[in-house]
Amino acid sequence: MNWIAVKYFPLDQDLTALSQYLQARGLVHRITEENARQCLAVVDADVIPALQDFLQQLDDGRAQLSPVIDAQTAPDAAVYSAGSEMSLMTQALYTPVVLILIALSGLGALVVATETGRALLHLFSFQDFTDTQYVPLADSYARGELWRLLTPIFLHFGIFHFLFNSLWMWDLGRRLEILQGRWGFLLFVVVTGVASNLTQYWWSGVSNFGGMSGVVYALVGFIAVRQRLNPHPLVAVSPALIGFMLFWLVLCMTGIVDYFIAGSVANAAHLGGLVAGACYALVTSRRITV
Repeated sequence: MNWIAVKYFPLDQDLTALSQYLQARGLVHRITEENARQCLAVVDADVIPALQDFLQQLDDGRAQLSPVIDAQTAPDAAVYSAGSEMSLMTQALYTPVVLILIALSGLGALVVATETGRALLHLFSFQDFTDTQYVPLADSYARGELWRLLTPIFLHFGIFHFLFNSLWMWDLGRRLEILQGRWGFLLFVVVTGVASNLTQYWWSGVSNFGGMSGVVYALVGFIAVRQRLNPHPLVAVSPALIGFMLFWLVLCMTGIVDYFIAGSVANAAHLGGLVAGACYALVTSRRITV
């Protein structure tokens, strides 16, 4: 799906009412942050002249936006530009990076769970290994195997591990992909994914670990900080949800959850991701409000 920029707005301008107005009239659109500005984009080039004329009338005061959605529901309506009435497949087309990440996580779960896949597992683990020993990191990276810094985020140890991370990625990840755009969100995943993997390796040393939960906690950290520094409808997540994720982080760190799963929770990856996401928000937020 090719998005066409229609108009750029200041970063601090609230476009919620405009998005709701366009959504109520069935205009497929999205609003993303690009180069310290908000970009309104559409997929149908035929509507651009009329839309630009309407936006000019708004600027001149010759037109007004009539309220179409109650303020209580405005954040959710603003998150997914085309609205909740769209099918899951249609919504996925708006956030292809999230869909690809979930699909790769599914493949990673198969690598871990199947006999054929386990023969390939060493290729995607943070540290290469043979049947008898782990290969020194320096040897792998000297061969140019830099993908190992990231690929463990796709390895999942069990169906529930995969489903848990995928559900959070579907909910929180789509918000950031719409906010940052595809390439911006992909950069976020790479940076925070590598950070969470490095933290886990630094903490646990030689071991096989994996999962998207480090990136999920990066999403939590980013949203929690961005929501305070530079509020936006896309990061208007319930404080209860953030609180639950932090509670789950602490609970896992106590070791209780390890008694109910095979292996152990990669707590350092969770914490590393959380910090990386929060720092990413601090660096990329253009305006701080008190």
